[in-house]
Order: sequence, then C-alpha cells, then structure tokens
Amino acid sequence: MKEVLWLASWYPSRVDRFNGDFIQRHAQATALYSDVYVIYVVKDEKRIAPEVSEMFRNGRLQERVIYYRSLKTGIKVFDRFLSHWTYMRTYRKAISDYIRERGKPKQVHVQIAMKAGLLARWMKRKWDIPYLVTENWTGYYRQSVPSVYDLNPYFYKQNKQVLAGASRFLPVTRNLGETVKNDFIQIPYSVIPNVVDTRLFYFTEHPVARFRFIHFSYMHYQKNPEGIMAAALELRNRGYDFELIMAGNSVEKLQQLAAEQGLLNTVVFFRNAVPYPQVAEAMQKASAFVLFSRFENLPCVILEALCCGLPVISSRVGGIDEVIDASNGILVESENTGQLADAMQQVMDNTHNYDRRQISRAAMEKFSYETVGRQIADQYTE
Repeated sequence: MKEVLWLASWYPSRVDRFNGDFIQRHAQATALYSDVYVIYVVKDEKRIAPEVSEMFRNGRLQERVIYYRSLKTGIKVFDRFLSHWTYMRTYRKAISDYIRERGKPKQVHVQIAMKAGLLARWMKRKWDIPYLVTENWTGYYRQSVPSVYDLNPYFYKQNKQVLAGASRFLPVTRNLGETVKNDFIQIPYSVIPNVVDTRLFYFTEHPVARFRFIHFSYMHYQKNPEGIMAAALELRNRGYDFELIMAGNSVEKLQQLAAEQGLLNTVVFFRNAVPYPQVAEAMQKASAFVLFSRFENLPCVILEALCCGLPVISSRVGGIDEVIDASNGILVESENTGQLADAMQQVMDNTHNYDRRQISRAAMEKFSYETVGRQIADQYTE
C-alpha cells in the first residue's frame, strides 16, 4: 500500500508531550500495516528561530513536527489572525516539500478536523487527493467547554466544510458519530475506537493490602475531581477503609480541600503526572478505576484501565456506555456524588465478582494495536 500522509491537529511535541498522544498511538498501530508519514505544526513562542523542524522514524512510521512563532502586535484579534496565517503558511510549505520529495500521496488522513483539516481541503482542491477524518474532540457535545457552537462563526463554518469534504468520517465512538450527524452535519460514519498499547497495559496479579481506587486526569472542570473527592468523603463516613490515588496535574486547591475534609494523605493521595509506563504500573497495582467527568467522548484512560483488568466506575457521558457494562464496571449519572459513592461501595463489596482476567482479555482483543491498526488499514483499502 502506498504511503498515507497524516495531517494532525494535535500531536505530542516539546510544547506538550501529552497533547494528542492517542493520535500517535493510532499512527503506531496503523504503521503495522501501512507506511505512515505524519506532519504536525504547532506554535512555540519560546523558540528563537521562526521555524524549527524535528524528524522521527520508527519502523514504517515517520513523524515531522514543525514549530513556528508568529509576530505579535499586542492587539489580540490581529495576533490571532497572524498566528493562524503563519500556521497555514507553515503547514502548506511542509506539504509542498513533502510532495516535491516523495510525490503525491494516494490519500490523506486528518486527525481531528480542526485545524489540520483545512490543509486537507486545500490539497483536495489543488491535487484532487481524497482525505479521511478521524475525530475525537468532545467539542461537538453542546455541554462541552468549549464547544463548536460557542466558537467563532469562521471556525464553525470551516469545521463543517472539512467534514463535508471527507471521503470517510471515523469517530472513535458511535455516540460521537450520532452527535455529529444529528446536531452538526448529516454525514455517514464508521466507528474506529482509540487504541491501547497492550505491551504496557495488561493484567498482572498485584494484591494490595488496602482497597485502592485510582483516577488519572488533568484535574480540570471537565473531569470533576471535586466530585470524586466528595464521594470518597461520603464513603469514608460510611466506615469503609480504602485509598484514592488522584494522579495527574498538581492542583493546590484540591489538596487544600482534601486537607480540610481530613482526607489528605490518609484516604486521598495526590501524585504528579508520570510517564506512560508508570501509568500502566500504577493501574496494575490498583483495585478499581474512577472517572466522574461532566462530559466526554471516550477517554483512552478507561480503555487502558480495562486492559489492566480494572473494574471501571464512571459517569454515563459520551460513548463510555459503549464499553462499560455490569461485567466490567458501573455507570452513574454525572454530578450525582451519592450514586458515585454507592457505586464505589458496591465495587468494594463485590470486588471478587469481577473477573479481572476476563475484563483484560476482552478489552485487549478490541483495543490492541493489531486490531485497531487493521481497521484503519482496511479503510484505506476500501
């Protein structure tokens, strides 16, 4: 199969090594079956040179990350325009260089419609190259902050045009596909889920002396970490003995809240963000995973927890109910801390009823590199 060019709106870089890491894992999975060349352009105001490029190669996967900076006038509206103009100019130059050196790709795969999809539309007009779009953005949900409906009219219109011009639309959940089709633009879709590195995330026996809930996130509004702590307080007041690991961004106000509630370093323990292998190790040493988001699509961290054999307690938002059922966890209503506390209690009381090996086996079959990579490669063939 001829090399496929990926245009990424998000991707790991020196600016943010976690931004779009799930896209990179999709690329690694696809590269098991096809040559993949990724181009990602990102603004980095800390760099002195106007443009800096990095190249990486891993088997059949090549990645080019380009950093740019734009002029600043001190007037926000002009600065945003200049940044967007520089982004587009830098990306077009990178694509033109790619075609001059490697020839026209047979097809282009856009990762997150905006803004890389604008370049795919440009390529389609200029060279008649079709493109696919994989979408993971929660911004199509009206309750999302931000959402596509709250952003400027230019963004809204261009986003629609990118999706309308795609030969295939590949949301990572059925719920996202239906939301886009019903609320944003009528477009057929095929679901291809996120992927898990099962070389890291797998079940292994790690008995713990004290029942351990674990939560990984950026600890911001979307994830509702305060709600998780409120449920933990209620469960502690019911007389249950457990610990809750809150891992991710260090947020002082959360630690202060835990201290005021008498939970800090007795029930609730905060941990900083750690490299990917250490996330897997922490999950393997936990008893259950907790997520209480206000809105979601389908976070990779849930799939990773399942691959480690953890029962998952989560709010029923986005596409999470497509992977969680009675065999591998419990769903609760968003913002209902009483339900969350009940679910945490139920998992503690019935922990031995969860077949952790089977939870892991079922998840690994669905979300492994081999399975998801083949699904993407099949889309190219079709």
